[in-house]
Amino acid sequence: MPTDYSSLNEAINEALPRVASLNAILGFDGTVDVVCKPVESRKVIGDQFTAFSKMRDFGQRIVDADGKSAMVEIVNELEKIGGNGPIMANALSKSGVATDYIGPLGQPAIHPVYEGFAEHIKVHSIGQPALTHALEFPNGKLMLSSISSYDAINAPTLQTALGPEAMVRLIQQSQLCCLLNWTCLPGLNSILSWLLEALLPEVKPNEERLFFFDLADPSMRSSEDILEVLDLITGFEKSGRVILGMNLNEAQQVCRTLQIPEPVSEHESLKKALSGIREKLGIHIAMAHPTTFAACATPDGSWAVDGPHTETPLITTGAGDHLNAGFCLAQLLNFTPEDSLKLGVLFSGYYVRKAETPNLADILKSINVH
Repeated sequence: MPTDYSSLNEAINEALPRVASLNAILGFDGTVDVVCKPVESRKVIGDQFTAFSKMRDFGQRIVDADGKSAMVEIVNELEKIGGNGPIMANALSKSGVATDYIGPLGQPAIHPVYEGFAEHIKVHSIGQPALTHALEFPNGKLMLSSISSYDAINAPTLQTALGPEAMVRLIQQSQLCCLLNWTCLPGLNSILSWLLEALLPEVKPNEERLFFFDLADPSMRSSEDILEVLDLITGFEKSGRVILGMNLNEAQQVCRTLQIPEPVSEHESLKKALSGIREKLGIHIAMAHPTTFAACATPDGSWAVDGPHTETPLITTGAGDHLNAGFCLAQLLNFTPEDSLKLGVLFSGYYVRKAETPNLADILKSINVH
């Protein structure tokens, strides 16, 4: 049975006047995303080609070239802002949240891809952006990233670029602090430690402040590394409410690290795993989103909500970041956990169908469609 999203009508209408009073700070990645289609076959020049319809078929082409060589054409379809932080920040700002973003978005000038971003978000650029070629398939995506510029993103860089007083002020004014893309940022642990040890003790207490974390596929990091960052994440509970957001793969990796039974892509299995993660870490919310639904566990229970899944997405790169934005915005507006999941999947669903970031008014219009 399709999900009934109608409970969001009243919740969103009541919340709309309050959105303008919200502030968020996000960091610390920044990428130029080149969205591509890998070509399976072509007979003529231009856009008349057949793209790989399945990631498995593309993978088989690579396997078949083992010990030989291969050339796969990629067709650039779109150049856009990328990285967990910028995409999530853009989605929050689109709905009216006053947003500050700290990340490598270009020096000395903002990269042209980020010029429009900087018109509605207060940008604090601390380096050059990374570059990602996102190979998109109807059933998934392959991100080929060059992230050497991220090596300079660490606590000393922030201390020099912004200083502790500015950082304290930005946190102080924000109801939501998003600390993202741990896997690709080798210096993020130093930033988290700096925040916990030096900055948060200077911030006025606010038990309602949300700290959102997204590890971003830690498969290339060791279990010891993952345990270390999870311990740091737990430390933020002293200064607010921690939300750990994951996709299914990430949730499975966290479960392996914490020695919790791994979930499958099924409601009850994922809800049980998220409850285990939340309880073991001692955090407020654990949330995860497989391809077709999202689930979360809070101190009051666990929930799962099916999304408006489509077999023919226009774009998939950034879908999870839009879901995170919708979920966090709902939490800021004191929505129920179930309605927070609904807003998250609708943000993501709108984005993948239209290749556009929605605002709350767009979501209201789309509810009756579903």
